[in-house]
Amino acid sequence: MDDPARPASATGPMGPALVDGFPPARADYGRAKRRLRRRAALLATVVAVLAAAGLAGYKFLYEPRVNAPVPATLRLPTNAPVSTGFDKSLGKWQHIGTRAEDPQPLTIAGLYPPQFVLEGRSYVRTAASVTKNCSMAVLGPDLQAALQSGHCTQVLRASYLSGDGTMMGTVGVVNLISSSAAQKAGQVTGPDEIIAPLTGQKGPTRKLGQGTGVVQAEIKGHYLILIWAEFSSLKSPSGQAQRQALEQFAASLVTGSANIDLSTRMLHGKP
Repeated sequence: MDDPARPASATGPMGPALVDGFPPARADYGRAKRRLRRRAALLATVVAVLAAAGLAGYKFLYEPRVNAPVPATLRLPTNAPVSTGFDKSLGKWQHIGTRAEDPQPLTIAGLYPPQFVLEGRSYVRTAASVTKNCSMAVLGPDLQAALQSGHCTQVLRASYLSGDGTMMGTVGVVNLISSSAAQKAGQVTGPDEIIAPLTGQKGPTRKLGQGTGVVQAEIKGHYLILIWAEFSSLKSPSGQAQRQALEQFAASLVTGSANIDLSTRMLHGKP
């Protein structure tokens, strides 16, 4: 008969953690700790290999370009000053040339609305994330190094699904120390240096990053804006029209979300 004063045996994720409720002998405990360390090292190696395999699986339609051209109706106001409220004495970026001029941190609520409509088309947010560990939010060693040297303090990402469910993408805003740092980071973006697609918990965006994607990079003051967009079917676009559709979708994601808050900061010096 079981002794009610002694707890039943417990099993941990790496094997027996307790024997009849009591710790093992000291020698056995030492051997168990060494086994745990070996297993942890093996697990870390497996994770690293899987991460590398995932990165190699990303596909691109073409090389991204900083401030890549988009249709005039969707162009982000990053290359020319805004006429209303623009003060020539402040320079191109007005109040957001450096983080010292624009110290208030970005927020998910300020950058990414849960849903918005632009030119009759709706966009629904499916995931959002903010991190101070900037290297975790981008892919590629060169981009990660550029964010570190640019004194990145936060990366905010959000993923959206088009209203008709056919396209999806991730927008990321990187908070760097100056516009010069943002420009340098933008220049290293490339096929292996991109925003990490942010997957949703359900629906099509659970598979974000598994298809053929369009990538774009924009500079706006001391912020670097990175975009990934693809078809929800994960299929490569067929023909120029479908490519343009993805480009417009990517530009619209920024225009209807992060660009509003960043433009407000630029002109007024606060969100």
